[in-house]
Amino acid sequence: MSELGQKLRRARQQAGLSLAGMAKRTGYSRGYLGNVETGERQATPGLIRAYERALDDSVNRRQLMIGSLATLAASSVDDAAVSIVHEIREERSGMLTQIQTTHETDKAIASLVGSDTASLASLTKWTRRGSTILRVNAAGILAKVGMPLADTEVVKVLRADGEVRELYLTAVLSRVLSLPWTAASSLAACRNALSETQISRLIDELRNWHDSGARWCAAIILDRNRDDHPERITAALVAALKTEPSAENLRALGSALAGVDPLAV
Repeated sequence: MSELGQKLRRARQQAGLSLAGMAKRTGYSRGYLGNVETGERQATPGLIRAYERALDDSVNRRQLMIGSLATLAASSVDDAAVSIVHEIREERSGMLTQIQTTHETDKAIASLVGSDTASLASLTKWTRRGSTILRVNAAGILAKVGMPLADTEVVKVLRADGEVRELYLTAVLSRVLSLPWTAASSLAACRNALSETQISRLIDELRNWHDSGARWCAAIILDRNRDDHPERITAALVAALKTEPSAENLRALGSALAGVDPLAV
């Protein structure tokens, strides 16, 4: 039996739940849960979140978090993500105030805190309070949770908070266009001509379903350069309008296509 499987079984048993009862609460089959608990199948972050939702007791949830973090660490996510999740759960923002976190770190954190109401409330509060680094990091994590309310909060912050917007745009441009940070920062601050390859990468980013903030940033930068590539960028924005799940991103796309600055709506 794997160590994580043992933790899952112990938490379930301490809650007085049978495998059948846990299967009913989580939506996974009894056989699958049994195989995970015995170590025959590997636990996924999604399964761990399902166990956490099914168990209300704080002690059981804490035990599961230890297992979750072990799974996260085993999947080669940097150690910072592990520590940050601990802090968020304890309503502390220390590490999030020190350095801007990476796209992959944000995704890892979001996968673990996305079902925790208290953690989401803390992150939402931090998008509007504290240092610029804290605000942009909180927004970056929320943008990857995949929830409509979180997406709305992130885009509202990006539109209203110039400091957060500049850092978020810089991070997206550096990652997507493989630019040094200083070059990405310059591009985020003002309009610069983009190459065909850069346009293609930003159009692809409009379909990055892991990050609602990055999709918004891609739309903003593409709109700035639409005069240079009118047909191609217009077609990309129209295509994105048909599939975008976030209401605030739909507003930005619609405004851009109507000739209205998305930052003004």
